[in-house]
Amino acid sequence: MRDAATLCDNAPSRKRALAEAALVLATVFLPANLADFGRGVLIAATALLALWGLALLHPWTQWRAGQRGRAVGTLLLWPLALGASLGSAWFMERPTPPPRLGVTHTRPSSGAGIELTSVKPGLPADGRLQVGDRILAVDGTPLSTSEPELDFQTRVSEAGGGQATTLRFTLERAGETREVSVPVGPTPPKPRPFQGEAMTWLCVRALGMSLLVALLLWRNGQGPTQVGLVRAGLGRELLWGLPVLVGTYAVHIAASLPLAFLGALLKLSGKEMAARKEVATGLVETGLGVPAFALMMVLVTGFEELTFRGFLVPRLRVVLGHWYAAVGVAAVLFGLGHVYEGTLAVVQTAVLGAWFGIVFVHRARLPSVMLAHAAFNTLNFTLMLWLQRSGLLEKLTQLTPR
Repeated sequence: MRDAATLCDNAPSRKRALAEAALVLATVFLPANLADFGRGVLIAATALLALWGLALLHPWTQWRAGQRGRAVGTLLLWPLALGASLGSAWFMERPTPPPRLGVTHTRPSSGAGIELTSVKPGLPADGRLQVGDRILAVDGTPLSTSEPELDFQTRVSEAGGGQATTLRFTLERAGETREVSVPVGPTPPKPRPFQGEAMTWLCVRALGMSLLVALLLWRNGQGPTQVGLVRAGLGRELLWGLPVLVGTYAVHIAASLPLAFLGALLKLSGKEMAARKEVATGLVETGLGVPAFALMMVLVTGFEELTFRGFLVPRLRVVLGHWYAAVGVAAVLFGLGHVYEGTLAVVQTAVLGAWFGIVFVHRARLPSVMLAHAAFNTLNFTLMLWLQRSGLLEKLTQLTPR
């Protein structure tokens, strides 16, 4: 890993490297997760990030040193980078359709069924179901003993083919078993994790985060070489993308087998399949063709690799003192960014992140990893498209035990 030393040329101090890594991670994770808590929280988070970035870039020092062009450039580019990175949190609408039934529930510590923990006023269950009711069966069919909560949610959403119908619940209340009927309307459309608007904002965010990384490198006197972007031998480096892609699929399959076993052991298979199906359906319903998706992936995965491998791994190397520790931590953080795909998907994505990190550190080059990542996502999207259009995705989901 002798070439990897060039990645740390002009590296900042340990304290500053930690602060820069934390800023990048906060900009990636915080705003999107805080947007649902209201404008006040989002304003506070944005202001904190803005001040944090200025404290690290400190353009006033450049001004005092006579570098007024650099100071003005920093003052102009930093708001642009932050605005593009946070644009989706500020401007993208997140519709939340009303629940079909209007209850929350949990799995009881013992016994069958699920227990209601709240009944929302004004929704169909109000006045018919009560907190503490234990639902045992829906329309005469007992709930699954292994995953009753998932089974309950699926039954409610799919009853009547999604159209208006009456649900018949067999439940225990105050020690008595009874049946309660609840008329419900059609299943409300569920927002997909990926929509046309979301994909556009994802690309804008990629540009903003790339500019943020570039500003931090510029402030430290570093350049593209310190994130593995070297012009010399670029053609050969891109050809390396093919064996890296093959290795990516090998790692993906190697991680999938034990995780599938673990999912079955922990009775997570149903939830994991539902989450994967939701992501696949959301991607397909963006209406993107394979060429358009591939172009987007060049930008989006390019930002992910630039951020999590090119920038964070060398910064974490300064903080932790070891390349493999840096790769491991960056991989875990990368996996956490994919929690919407399911619990086991976080682990699987972290394993892929570790693979990309190892390749990056050993080659001290990023383009082959960027290309392999973009190709991997595009090929998977092509497979999703085929499975969805052939109807096989729905059949595979129905075969999953509940």
